[in-house]
Amino acid sequence: MNARGLLDRPEMRWALAIFALALALRLITIAVVHPDPRDGRYDDSVWYDTSARHLADGDGYVFDPAVWVTAGGSRVYPDEDELTPTALWPPGYPVALGAIYFLTGDGVWAGRLFNAFCGAATAALVFAIARRLFGHGPGVAAGLLMAVLPGHVLFTPLILGETFFLFLMTATLAWVLFYVLGRREVSRHAALVSGVLCGATAMVRGEFLLFPLVLLPLLALHLGVRASLRPAAMLLVGMLLLFVPWTVRNWVQLGEPIAGTTGAGRVALQGHGPDSDGGPSLIIVGQLEAEFAGLPRDEIEVRSNSEGTRRAREWALDHPVDELRLIPRRMYALFRSDESAVTWTQSNKPWFSETNADRLIRTSSLFFYGMIALALIGWPLWWRTGDPARLLVFAPVPFIIVMFGVLFIGDPRYHFGMYAPLAVLASPALAAIWSMTAEQWREVSGGRSLGAVLRTFGTPEP
Repeated sequence: MNARGLLDRPEMRWALAIFALALALRLITIAVVHPDPRDGRYDDSVWYDTSARHLADGDGYVFDPAVWVTAGGSRVYPDEDELTPTALWPPGYPVALGAIYFLTGDGVWAGRLFNAFCGAATAALVFAIARRLFGHGPGVAAGLLMAVLPGHVLFTPLILGETFFLFLMTATLAWVLFYVLGRREVSRHAALVSGVLCGATAMVRGEFLLFPLVLLPLLALHLGVRASLRPAAMLLVGMLLLFVPWTVRNWVQLGEPIAGTTGAGRVALQGHGPDSDGGPSLIIVGQLEAEFAGLPRDEIEVRSNSEGTRRAREWALDHPVDELRLIPRRMYALFRSDESAVTWTQSNKPWFSETNADRLIRTSSLFFYGMIALALIGWPLWWRTGDPARLLVFAPVPFIIVMFGVLFIGDPRYHFGMYAPLAVLASPALAAIWSMTAEQWREVSGGRSLGAVLRTFGTPEP
Protein backbone atom coordinates (compact mmCIF):
# COMPACT_ATOMS: atom_id res chain seq x y z
CA MET A 1 0.00 0.00 0.00
CA ASN A 2 1.36 3.44 -0.99
CA ALA A 3 1.50 6.52 1.24
CA ARG A 4 -1.69 7.96 -0.20
CA GLY A 5 -3.51 4.71 0.47
CA LEU A 6 -2.33 4.76 4.08
CA LEU A 7 -3.64 8.29 4.54
CA ASP A 8 -7.06 7.16 3.31
CA ARG A 9 -7.35 5.09 6.48
CA PRO A 10 -8.85 7.09 9.37
CA GLU A 11 -6.62 5.45 11.97
CA MET A 12 -3.51 6.61 10.10
CA ARG A 13 -4.82 10.15 9.82
CA TRP A 14 -5.53 10.18 13.56
CA ALA A 15 -2.10 8.75 14.35
CA LEU A 16 -0.44 11.46 12.26
CA ALA A 17 -2.62 14.18 13.81
CA ILE A 18 -1.74 13.03 17.33
CA PHE A 19 1.94 12.82 16.40
CA ALA A 20 1.82 16.32 14.90
CA LEU A 21 0.08 17.81 17.95
CA ALA A 22 2.50 16.14 20.34
CA LEU A 23 5.50 17.22 18.27
CA ALA A 24 4.28 20.82 18.04
CA LEU A 25 3.80 21.08 21.81
CA ARG A 26 7.26 19.66 22.45
CA LEU A 27 8.94 21.90 19.88
CA ILE A 28 7.31 24.94 21.46
CA THR A 29 8.47 23.75 24.87
CA ILE A 30 12.12 23.34 23.89
CA ALA A 31 12.02 26.72 22.13
CA VAL A 32 10.93 28.38 25.38
CA VAL A 33 12.61 26.14 27.99
CA HIS A 34 16.11 24.82 27.34
CA PRO A 35 18.30 24.26 30.41
CA ASP A 36 21.89 23.60 29.36
CA PRO A 37 23.80 20.62 30.80
CA ARG A 38 27.01 22.55 30.11
CA ASP A 39 26.19 25.63 32.20
CA GLY A 40 27.84 24.35 35.39
CA ARG A 41 24.84 22.56 36.87
CA TYR A 42 25.19 19.40 38.98
CA ASP A 43 22.67 16.80 37.86
CA ASP A 44 22.27 13.68 35.74
CA SER A 45 22.03 15.67 32.50
CA VAL A 46 25.74 16.47 32.93
CA TRP A 47 26.47 12.74 32.90
CA TYR A 48 24.41 11.99 29.80
CA ASP A 49 25.77 14.94 27.85
CA THR A 50 29.40 14.33 28.80
CA SER A 51 29.38 10.56 28.25
CA ALA A 52 27.68 11.09 24.86
CA ARG A 53 30.35 13.62 23.85
CA HIS A 54 33.14 11.21 24.75
CA LEU A 55 31.44 8.44 22.78
CA ALA A 56 31.11 10.75 19.79
CA ASP A 57 34.83 11.61 20.10
CA GLY A 58 35.80 7.94 20.18
CA ASP A 59 36.90 7.87 23.83
CA GLY A 60 34.54 5.04 24.73
CA TYR A 61 32.08 4.92 27.60
CA VAL A 62 34.04 6.76 30.29
CA PHE A 63 33.71 8.70 33.52
CA ASP A 64 34.99 12.29 33.27
CA PRO A 65 35.68 13.70 36.77
CA ALA A 66 36.47 17.18 35.45
CA VAL A 67 32.85 18.07 34.55
CA TRP A 68 31.38 17.63 38.03
CA VAL A 69 31.14 20.90 39.97
CA THR A 70 29.13 22.02 42.99
CA ALA A 71 26.57 24.84 42.96
CA GLY A 72 29.41 27.14 44.06
CA GLY A 73 31.54 26.18 41.08
CA SER A 74 34.20 24.11 42.85
CA ARG A 75 35.11 20.69 41.48
CA VAL A 76 33.64 17.62 43.14
CA TYR A 77 36.73 15.55 42.25
CA PRO A 78 39.54 18.16 42.38
CA ASP A 79 42.40 15.63 42.34
CA GLU A 80 41.11 13.50 39.47
CA ASP A 81 41.51 14.19 35.77
CA GLU A 82 41.86 10.77 34.14
CA LEU A 83 39.08 9.32 32.01
CA THR A 84 38.21 5.83 33.26
CA PRO A 85 35.91 3.09 31.90
CA THR A 86 32.49 3.19 33.54
CA ALA A 87 29.26 1.29 33.94
CA LEU A 88 27.73 3.67 36.45
CA TRP A 89 24.65 4.31 34.29
CA PRO A 90 23.07 2.13 31.58
CA PRO A 91 24.62 2.98 28.20
CA GLY A 92 21.46 3.13 26.05
CA TYR A 93 20.72 6.85 26.07
CA PRO A 94 24.39 7.95 25.99
CA VAL A 95 24.97 5.73 22.94
CA ALA A 96 21.91 7.14 21.14
CA LEU A 97 22.85 10.68 22.12
CA GLY A 98 26.48 10.08 21.17
CA ALA A 99 25.41 9.02 17.68
CA ILE A 100 23.35 12.21 17.37
CA TYR A 101 26.28 14.33 18.56
CA PHE A 102 28.59 12.59 16.09
CA LEU A 103 26.23 13.31 13.20
CA THR A 104 25.35 16.88 14.21
CA GLY A 105 28.64 18.15 15.56
CA ASP A 106 28.05 17.86 19.29
CA GLY A 107 24.75 19.75 19.36
CA VAL A 108 22.60 19.79 22.50
CA TRP A 109 19.75 21.15 20.39
CA ALA A 110 19.85 18.02 18.26
CA GLY A 111 19.46 16.02 21.47
CA ARG A 112 16.41 18.06 22.43
CA LEU A 113 14.90 17.56 18.98
CA PHE A 114 15.50 13.82 19.34
CA ASN A 115 13.59 13.91 22.63
CA ALA A 116 10.75 15.79 20.94
CA PHE A 117 10.50 13.16 18.20
CA CYS A 118 10.56 10.31 20.74
CA GLY A 119 7.86 11.98 22.82
CA ALA A 120 5.61 12.54 19.79
CA ALA A 121 6.14 8.96 18.60
CA THR A 122 5.19 7.72 22.08
CA ALA A 123 1.84 9.53 21.84
CA ALA A 124 1.16 7.91 18.44
CA LEU A 125 2.05 4.47 19.82
CA VAL A 126 -0.24 5.00 22.81
CA PHE A 127 -3.06 5.79 20.36
CA ALA A 128 -2.35 2.56 18.44
CA ILE A 129 -2.27 0.44 21.61
CA ALA A 130 -5.49 1.84 23.08
CA ARG A 131 -7.27 1.64 19.71
CA ARG A 132 -6.29 -2.01 19.34
CA LEU A 133 -7.47 -2.89 22.84
CA PHE A 134 -10.55 -0.73 23.30
CA GLY A 135 -11.60 0.79 19.99
CA HIS A 136 -11.24 4.03 18.08
CA GLY A 137 -12.71 6.45 20.64
CA PRO A 138 -10.51 5.32 23.53
CA GLY A 139 -7.55 5.25 21.16
CA VAL A 140 -8.01 8.92 20.29
CA ALA A 141 -8.55 9.77 23.97
CA ALA A 142 -5.34 7.97 25.01
CA GLY A 143 -3.26 9.52 22.22
CA LEU A 144 -4.46 13.04 22.95
CA LEU A 145 -3.93 12.56 26.68
CA MET A 146 -0.36 11.42 26.07
CA ALA A 147 0.24 14.26 23.62
CA VAL A 148 -0.67 17.00 26.12
CA LEU A 149 0.48 15.35 29.38
CA PRO A 150 2.47 18.11 31.12
CA GLY A 151 4.89 15.82 32.95
CA HIS A 152 5.87 14.20 29.66
CA VAL A 153 6.00 17.41 27.63
CA LEU A 154 8.16 19.20 30.21
CA PHE A 155 10.78 16.45 30.18
CA THR A 156 11.51 17.13 26.49
CA PRO A 157 14.14 19.90 26.96
CA LEU A 158 16.10 17.85 29.51
CA ILE A 159 19.07 15.81 28.34
CA LEU A 160 17.89 12.87 30.42
CA GLY A 161 16.99 9.33 29.38
CA GLU A 162 13.33 9.31 30.46
CA THR A 163 11.77 10.36 27.15
CA PHE A 164 13.81 7.85 25.14
CA PHE A 165 13.10 5.15 27.72
CA LEU A 166 9.34 5.63 27.57
CA PHE A 167 9.42 5.59 23.77
CA LEU A 168 11.29 2.26 23.79
CA MET A 169 9.05 0.78 26.49
CA THR A 170 5.91 1.81 24.61
CA ALA A 171 7.36 0.48 21.35
CA THR A 172 8.05 -2.83 23.11
CA LEU A 173 4.47 -3.01 24.40
CA ALA A 174 3.07 -2.15 20.96
CA TRP A 175 5.23 -4.73 19.17
CA VAL A 176 4.38 -7.51 21.64
CA LEU A 177 0.69 -6.56 21.48
CA PHE A 178 0.45 -6.55 17.68
CA TYR A 179 2.94 -9.20 16.63
CA VAL A 180 3.15 -11.62 19.57
CA LEU A 181 0.03 -11.62 21.70
CA GLY A 182 -2.03 -10.58 18.69
CA ARG A 183 -1.10 -13.69 16.68
CA ARG A 184 -2.14 -17.30 17.15
CA GLU A 185 1.29 -18.39 15.98
CA VAL A 186 4.30 -16.32 16.95
CA SER A 187 7.12 -16.22 14.43
CA ARG A 188 10.71 -16.52 15.58
CA HIS A 189 11.49 -13.12 14.09
CA ALA A 190 8.66 -11.43 16.00
CA ALA A 191 9.81 -13.00 19.26
CA LEU A 192 13.43 -12.04 18.54
CA VAL A 193 12.50 -8.41 17.86
CA SER A 194 10.51 -8.40 21.12
CA GLY A 195 13.64 -9.41 22.98
CA VAL A 196 15.77 -6.79 21.23
CA LEU A 197 13.25 -4.06 22.07
CA CYS A 198 12.99 -5.22 25.66
CA GLY A 199 16.77 -5.31 25.88
CA ALA A 200 17.07 -1.83 24.37
CA THR A 201 14.61 -0.54 26.98
CA ALA A 202 16.67 -2.16 29.74
CA MET A 203 19.78 -0.55 28.29
CA VAL A 204 18.20 2.81 29.12
CA ARG A 205 16.53 1.91 32.44
CA GLY A 206 18.36 -1.00 34.04
CA GLU A 207 15.43 -2.32 36.08
CA PHE A 208 13.73 -3.44 32.85
CA LEU A 209 16.32 -6.18 32.61
CA LEU A 210 13.77 -8.05 34.79
CA PHE A 211 10.75 -7.30 32.56
CA PRO A 212 10.90 -10.74 30.86
CA LEU A 213 9.59 -12.05 34.21
CA VAL A 214 6.36 -10.35 33.09
CA LEU A 215 6.51 -11.10 29.37
CA LEU A 216 7.23 -14.83 29.58
CA PRO A 217 4.19 -15.72 31.75
CA LEU A 218 1.95 -13.67 29.43
CA LEU A 219 3.39 -15.55 26.47
CA ALA A 220 2.62 -18.86 28.21
CA LEU A 221 -0.91 -17.65 29.00
CA HIS A 222 -1.42 -16.76 25.34
CA LEU A 223 0.06 -19.85 23.66
CA GLY A 224 0.17 -22.45 26.41
CA VAL A 225 3.32 -23.40 28.27
CA ARG A 226 4.68 -25.89 25.75
CA ALA A 227 3.95 -23.82 22.65
CA SER A 228 5.52 -20.75 24.26
CA LEU A 229 8.94 -22.34 24.85
CA ARG A 230 10.41 -21.60 21.41
CA PRO A 231 9.27 -17.94 21.16
CA ALA A 232 10.31 -17.46 24.80
CA ALA A 233 13.79 -18.70 23.95
CA MET A 234 13.98 -16.34 20.96
CA LEU A 235 12.87 -13.43 23.14
CA LEU A 236 15.69 -14.14 25.57
CA VAL A 237 18.15 -14.49 22.68
CA GLY A 238 17.09 -11.03 21.50
CA MET A 239 17.95 -9.58 24.90
CA LEU A 240 21.25 -11.46 25.03
CA LEU A 241 22.27 -9.94 21.69
CA LEU A 242 22.56 -6.64 23.55
CA PHE A 243 23.56 -7.68 27.04
CA VAL A 244 26.27 -10.24 26.26
CA PRO A 245 28.51 -7.62 24.55
CA TRP A 246 27.83 -5.16 27.38
CA THR A 247 28.69 -7.74 30.05
CA VAL A 248 31.84 -8.85 28.24
CA ARG A 249 32.92 -5.24 27.83
CA ASN A 250 32.51 -4.66 31.57
CA TRP A 251 34.44 -7.85 32.33
CA VAL A 252 37.32 -6.77 30.12
CA GLN A 253 37.47 -3.08 31.13
CA LEU A 254 36.28 -3.22 34.75
CA GLY A 255 37.31 -6.73 35.74
CA GLU A 256 33.75 -7.81 36.64
CA PRO A 257 31.07 -9.46 34.44
CA ILE A 258 28.48 -6.79 35.26
CA ALA A 259 25.23 -7.29 33.34
CA GLY A 260 23.56 -4.23 34.84
CA THR A 261 25.43 -1.22 36.21
CA THR A 262 27.91 -0.40 38.94
CA GLY A 263 25.34 2.07 40.26
CA ALA A 264 22.95 -0.68 41.34
CA GLY A 265 24.73 -1.30 44.65
CA ARG A 266 24.65 2.38 45.55
CA VAL A 267 20.93 2.57 44.84
CA ALA A 268 20.32 -0.61 46.84
CA LEU A 269 22.16 0.81 49.86
CA GLN A 270 20.18 4.06 49.64
CA GLY A 271 16.99 2.01 49.90
CA HIS A 272 18.06 -0.60 52.45
CA GLY A 273 20.20 0.63 55.28
CA PRO A 274 20.14 2.23 58.74
CA ASP A 275 20.17 5.74 57.27
CA SER A 276 17.59 5.11 54.55
CA ASP A 277 14.36 7.09 54.42
CA GLY A 278 13.15 5.32 51.26
CA GLY A 279 14.36 8.02 48.88
CA PRO A 280 17.60 9.08 47.14
CA SER A 281 20.55 10.14 49.32
CA LEU A 282 23.80 11.54 47.95
CA ILE A 283 25.15 11.48 51.51
CA ILE A 284 24.91 7.69 51.65
CA VAL A 285 26.61 7.42 48.25
CA GLY A 286 29.36 9.82 49.32
CA GLN A 287 30.02 7.88 52.51
CA LEU A 288 30.24 4.61 50.60
CA GLU A 289 32.68 6.01 48.03
CA ALA A 290 34.81 7.63 50.73
CA GLU A 291 35.69 4.17 52.06
CA PHE A 292 37.60 3.51 48.82
CA ALA A 293 39.21 6.94 48.46
CA GLY A 294 42.57 6.88 46.74
CA LEU A 295 41.73 4.02 44.41
CA PRO A 296 41.25 4.56 40.66
CA ARG A 297 37.74 5.74 39.81
CA ASP A 298 36.77 2.55 37.97
CA GLU A 299 37.84 0.44 40.95
CA ILE A 300 35.82 2.69 43.27
CA GLU A 301 32.80 2.00 41.06
CA VAL A 302 33.21 -1.76 41.19
CA ARG A 303 33.95 -1.98 44.91
CA SER A 304 31.16 0.42 45.84
CA ASN A 305 28.74 -1.65 43.80
CA SER A 306 29.74 -4.92 45.48
CA GLU A 307 29.86 -3.48 48.98
CA GLY A 308 26.61 -1.56 48.61
CA THR A 309 24.81 -4.64 47.32
CA ARG A 310 26.16 -6.79 50.17
CA ARG A 311 25.25 -4.33 52.92
CA ALA A 312 21.78 -3.68 51.51
CA ARG A 313 21.04 -7.40 51.24
CA GLU A 314 22.29 -8.19 54.75
CA TRP A 315 20.47 -5.23 56.32
CA ALA A 316 17.19 -6.16 54.60
CA LEU A 317 17.44 -9.75 55.85
CA ASP A 318 18.40 -8.71 59.38
CA HIS A 319 15.76 -5.95 59.74
CA PRO A 320 12.48 -7.26 58.28
CA VAL A 321 10.32 -4.95 60.39
CA ASP A 322 12.26 -1.87 59.32
CA GLU A 323 11.97 -3.06 55.71
CA LEU A 324 8.18 -3.15 56.02
CA ARG A 325 8.20 0.35 57.50
CA LEU A 326 10.23 1.66 54.56
CA ILE A 327 7.77 0.42 51.93
CA PRO A 328 5.12 3.11 52.65
CA ARG A 329 7.86 5.74 52.60
CA ARG A 330 9.04 4.57 49.20
CA MET A 331 5.46 4.52 47.93
CA TYR A 332 4.92 8.06 49.16
CA ALA A 333 8.16 9.20 47.53
CA LEU A 334 7.14 7.52 44.26
CA PHE A 335 3.67 9.10 44.11
CA ARG A 336 3.89 12.28 46.18
CA SER A 337 3.68 14.54 43.11
CA ASP A 338 4.56 14.72 39.42
CA GLU A 339 7.29 17.28 40.01
CA SER A 340 10.31 15.66 38.36
CA ALA A 341 10.36 17.51 35.04
CA VAL A 342 10.15 20.88 36.78
CA THR A 343 12.53 19.94 39.60
CA TRP A 344 15.21 18.74 37.19
CA THR A 345 14.72 21.82 35.01
CA GLN A 346 15.39 23.95 38.07
CA SER A 347 18.38 21.89 39.32
CA ASN A 348 21.01 24.27 40.73
CA LYS A 349 20.48 26.67 37.80
CA PRO A 350 16.74 27.53 38.08
CA TRP A 351 14.94 28.24 34.83
CA PHE A 352 11.50 29.18 36.23
CA SER A 353 10.56 31.52 39.02
CA GLU A 354 9.55 29.80 42.23
CA THR A 355 5.90 30.74 41.66
CA ASN A 356 5.80 29.42 38.11
CA ALA A 357 7.62 26.25 39.11
CA ASP A 358 4.98 25.58 41.78
CA ARG A 359 2.19 26.18 39.25
CA LEU A 360 3.72 23.77 36.76
CA ILE A 361 4.18 21.11 39.43
CA ARG A 362 0.55 21.44 40.51
CA THR A 363 -0.63 21.22 36.89
CA SER A 364 1.51 18.15 36.18
CA SER A 365 0.38 16.46 39.39
CA LEU A 366 -3.27 17.19 38.61
CA PHE A 367 -2.96 15.48 35.22
CA PHE A 368 -1.05 12.53 36.67
CA TYR A 369 -3.49 11.90 39.51
CA GLY A 370 -6.36 12.45 37.07
CA MET A 371 -5.04 9.64 34.86
CA ILE A 372 -4.86 7.35 37.87
CA ALA A 373 -8.43 8.27 38.87
CA LEU A 374 -9.76 7.65 35.36
CA ALA A 375 -7.96 4.29 35.19
CA LEU A 376 -9.49 3.25 38.52
CA ILE A 377 -12.96 4.51 37.57
CA GLY A 378 -12.76 2.65 34.27
CA TRP A 379 -11.49 -0.59 35.81
CA PRO A 380 -14.59 -2.58 34.80
CA LEU A 381 -14.18 -1.34 31.22
CA TRP A 382 -10.67 -2.67 30.71
CA TRP A 383 -9.81 -5.29 33.33
CA ARG A 384 -9.89 -8.89 32.11
CA THR A 385 -7.74 -11.36 34.00
CA GLY A 386 -7.66 -13.90 31.17
CA ASP A 387 -6.66 -11.43 28.45
CA PRO A 388 -2.84 -11.38 28.13
CA ALA A 389 -3.00 -8.31 25.86
CA ARG A 390 -4.66 -6.16 28.51
CA LEU A 391 -2.47 -7.62 31.23
CA LEU A 392 0.56 -6.66 29.12
CA VAL A 393 -0.40 -2.98 29.19
CA PHE A 394 -1.33 -3.11 32.87
CA ALA A 395 1.90 -4.92 33.87
CA PRO A 396 4.34 -1.95 33.81
CA VAL A 397 2.40 -0.22 36.59
CA PRO A 398 2.79 -2.93 39.28
CA PHE A 399 6.25 -3.73 37.90
CA ILE A 400 7.43 -0.16 38.53
CA ILE A 401 5.74 -0.12 41.94
CA VAL A 402 7.62 -3.28 42.96
CA MET A 403 10.93 -1.99 41.56
CA PHE A 404 10.83 1.38 43.28
CA GLY A 405 8.36 0.88 46.09
CA VAL A 406 9.91 -2.34 47.38
CA LEU A 407 13.31 -3.18 45.87
CA PHE A 408 15.09 0.13 45.33
CA ILE A 409 14.20 3.75 46.21
CA GLY A 410 11.14 5.85 45.60
CA ASP A 411 11.18 9.16 43.75
CA PRO A 412 8.62 10.91 41.50
CA ARG A 413 11.05 10.59 38.58
CA TYR A 414 10.69 6.81 38.65
CA HIS A 415 6.95 6.75 37.97
CA PHE A 416 7.67 8.24 34.53
CA GLY A 417 7.32 4.77 33.01
CA MET A 418 3.68 4.67 34.14
CA TYR A 419 2.63 7.53 31.86
CA ALA A 420 1.97 5.45 28.74
CA PRO A 421 0.14 2.49 30.38
CA LEU A 422 -1.92 4.83 32.56
CA ALA A 423 -2.94 6.88 29.50
CA VAL A 424 -4.11 3.66 27.82
CA LEU A 425 -5.94 2.39 30.92
CA ALA A 426 -7.59 5.77 31.50
CA SER A 427 -8.84 5.98 27.91
CA PRO A 428 -12.03 3.83 28.18
CA ALA A 429 -13.36 5.99 31.03
CA LEU A 430 -12.29 9.22 29.32
CA ALA A 431 -13.96 8.16 26.05
CA ALA A 432 -17.12 7.10 27.93
CA ILE A 433 -17.31 10.47 29.71
CA TRP A 434 -16.82 12.27 26.41
CA SER A 435 -19.47 10.13 24.73
CA MET A 436 -22.03 10.79 27.47
CA THR A 437 -21.24 14.50 27.45
CA ALA A 438 -21.62 14.68 23.66
CA GLU A 439 -24.93 12.81 23.80
CA GLN A 440 -26.29 15.13 26.47
CA TRP A 441 -25.15 18.14 24.43
CA ARG A 442 -27.03 16.89 21.39
CA GLU A 443 -30.15 16.51 23.50
CA VAL A 444 -30.10 20.09 24.82
CA SER A 445 -28.87 21.71 21.59
CA GLY A 446 -31.50 20.32 19.29
CA GLY A 447 -28.91 18.28 17.42
CA ARG A 448 -26.67 21.24 16.65
CA SER A 449 -22.93 20.91 17.08
CA LEU A 450 -21.03 23.07 19.55
CA GLY A 451 -19.37 24.85 16.63
CA ALA A 452 -22.74 25.71 15.08
CA VAL A 453 -24.02 27.10 18.37
CA LEU A 454 -20.91 29.23 18.86
CA ARG A 455 -21.02 30.53 15.28
CA THR A 456 -24.58 31.73 15.65
CA PHE A 457 -24.19 32.79 19.30
CA GLY A 458 -27.39 30.92 19.88
CA THR A 459 -28.58 29.48 23.13
CA PRO A 460 -29.50 25.80 22.98
CA GLU A 461 -33.21 25.26 23.32
CA PRO A 462 -34.33 22.89 26.09
